[in-house]
Amino acid sequence: MRTLTPALRGDVITGIAVTLVGAVYYVATFWIQETKNIVTPATFPAIVGIALLVLGLFLVGQALYRSQKIAEVVPSGTTSAGSASASGGADASEDVVDVEPAGVVLDAPEEPKSKQVVLQFALFFIYLGILIPVGFLLSTAAFLMTMTSIYAPHRWVRNLIFSVLFAVVIYVAFVYGLAVYLPVGILG
Repeated sequence: MRTLTPALRGDVITGIAVTLVGAVYYVATFWIQETKNIVTPATFPAIVGIALLVLGLFLVGQALYRSQKIAEVVPSGTTSAGSASASGGADASEDVVDVEPAGVVLDAPEEPKSKQVVLQFALFFIYLGILIPVGFLLSTAAFLMTMTSIYAPHRWVRNLIFSVLFAVVIYVAFVYGLAVYLPVGILG
């Protein structure tokens, strides 16, 4: 039987919790009143529930897979660091195996500064305030341009292209694909 490291055990617990929340969320969509439209009020919640189920199961599976890979690296006859050797005169350091999962180690991103977080919330509320009067296309493009410029200010051309394309694709998908009308604002 393999034992999980504390980090992998946390991933399994989190994955199970996310899976349970997804299952409850998906089951709850069956109580939403149906309509005759193609996209019903239950469509988006059902998609979110299914996505939570899949992501939770993926997290559990990934943690179990990583623990299996760690178990393959450490043979069953070796002792862990800190355990003494069972043989009488042998050096205890011969049986010690350094256990680290193989792969690329990435540095954790730096914590967001509190001013940046406050700025992002303020921008989001400004976006909500101008969404209807200005319109979806312009306000979304401006919001995304501002948000991406916070993280990559020197790549303003890429930020602008992404912001405009994303707003247009979402607008076209909702208005023409799903027949859900978004605010046109000053453009309409």
